[in-house]
Amino acid sequence: MPTSDVKVIFFDVFGTVVDWRSSLLRLLAEYGAKQGIEADWPGFLTAWKAGYRPAMDAVISGARPYFNLDEMYLERMNQVIGDFGLDGLSEAQKQEVLHLWLKIDPWPDAVEGLTRLASKYTLVTLSNGSFAWLTAIAKHGKLPFDAVLTAENAQVYKPHPRCYLTAIELMGMKATPENCMLTACHNYDLDAARSHGMKTAFLPRKEYGPDQEADQAPESDWEVVARDLIGVAEAMGC
Repeated sequence: MPTSDVKVIFFDVFGTVVDWRSSLLRLLAEYGAKQGIEADWPGFLTAWKAGYRPAMDAVISGARPYFNLDEMYLERMNQVIGDFGLDGLSEAQKQEVLHLWLKIDPWPDAVEGLTRLASKYTLVTLSNGSFAWLTAIAKHGKLPFDAVLTAENAQVYKPHPRCYLTAIELMGMKATPENCMLTACHNYDLDAARSHGMKTAFLPRKEYGPDQEADQAPESDWEVVARDLIGVAEAMGC
């Protein structure tokens, strides 16, 4: 079994473990109804999320110093709210909308899959989110992680090498990165992890909605390919 030496399993979180889009579509609609605010919430979410990768790439390239997801999404919110008639939001309301991210739910298979894996392996997040956000999301979703590591530990975003190397070192695996595995629904993330000696597990997710075409199939010979996190647990003998 090519994964028999794995001891620590790292997890991408947004998209892989939690269904951020469906959660936020619901939470934004509920917030708007409660506040008496009518808006194109799906359009707003799409525009809001569209700033994520360019902002991270600016940090990775060195064009901007590191800033965390909380700061990143607030900055992007201020850039797009005027396009959706939301520029009347108070600073307090902006914070309330921003922190809806902390209430996003796991995929239906996530808790069972992680719980089964936790019986045999050490489970650790390896996310581009901030430490505070990932801690809150794990608590909200009752996700049985043993440790929370994020881009904030490395002060840069995936797929910069420092993200993976920092996580490996913090878990005491610097000398044996092959004892680590990354589970993710993004092929680029797994490609980067493998380049630093980690094992890999891929599962497809429709994180951007039912029409998503990207990352619906493995793009390399990842050690584990599964339908969901329960499938990852089965493949790992749990």
